[in-house]
Amino acid sequence: MLRPDLPALIAISTPALIVDQIALDANIARMAQIATRCGVKLRPHAKTHKSAFIAGKQLANGAIGIACATLSEAEALAAAGVTGLLITSPIVGADKIARLVRLNRARPLAVVVDHPSHVEVLAAALASGDPLLEILVDVDIGQGRTGVANGQDGVALARMVADQPQLAFRGLQGYAGHIQHIIDGEERQVAAARSAEQLRAVVAGLAAAGLNCPVISGSGTGAHTFDASGPYTEWQVGSYVFMDADYGRIRQADGERLPFAPALFVLATVVSANQPGQITIDAGTKALATNGPPPDCFRGLPDGCSYAFGGDEHGIITLPPGATPPRLGARVLVGATHCDPTVNLHACYHVVDSSGVVTAVPILGRYGAG
Repeated sequence: MLRPDLPALIAISTPALIVDQIALDANIARMAQIATRCGVKLRPHAKTHKSAFIAGKQLANGAIGIACATLSEAEALAAAGVTGLLITSPIVGADKIARLVRLNRARPLAVVVDHPSHVEVLAAALASGDPLLEILVDVDIGQGRTGVANGQDGVALARMVADQPQLAFRGLQGYAGHIQHIIDGEERQVAAARSAEQLRAVVAGLAAAGLNCPVISGSGTGAHTFDASGPYTEWQVGSYVFMDADYGRIRQADGERLPFAPALFVLATVVSANQPGQITIDAGTKALATNGPPPDCFRGLPDGCSYAFGGDEHGIITLPPGATPPRLGARVLVGATHCDPTVNLHACYHVVDSSGVVTAVPILGRYGAG
């Protein structure tokens, strides 16, 4: 098991992002097995890991491609040789459209649209000799964030895409982000079924209009097992590779946890222990994302500890009654709060393999680059 006192971690300055490669590889293999059993393809989401190293492992385990939340993620992964990219958020702005066209020329990809203006701008930006730009129509299936608001608009937008010689309509995207973290399994299952039904209605509308819909992309780590009955042809699962405090507390319909192990930790150092029953570590809001429940997975500490943010640079860990506090300078591993934005706070991973060897892996396309 990954431990904070491994000799290979001693030289790493804290706070630092650590990946347990044994758990990572097992999580990737397990999701691939689930997808195969369910007859669904995988296009895992890179917004979780932002890593060509991890994307390569997912592709090697049968994924058909990689989903990206931002253009900068897609550019960075494409430059590293990753293929089968889908940008899952609408691209708006002349600068980003120009970058998208350049990227599609170098390595053809797919993007989503949810408004006629998206289609008009993309079609106008592409030259006659450019590769076709593949398009998925984004459908709002309950989150209220992006996507066409109803099936009629979805069919009309798909027809508009199909009529553009430089664009290729490939299908639909429907991501129910609002249900992925519902803790109760039965409640989440009901919500997933409701969202899937909304998406099926759009698929039926496309069929009635004579439009082929080979791709239906969506789902996520929290709902993938409930979405096995369709209509998705591919899953955009992401957080399963790492897990975090939020996904760690949700349950399946049978009450069991999700079948994935924690693989992402922040290595921190004990910097103060003057207060009875607590210690302070050098990992606060600049090392761990704040938009999730507090960390509840620790290595190098007794069971029963709890974490609270103590500011930008500090975290306060309360020890269980009677526990002996670790010494000043001791190292601890703290599980991620929300894994995606926690990753975005760091420049690289320190990946620890089964023999204890550590490899530094860059984190690509961090937020802020567009």
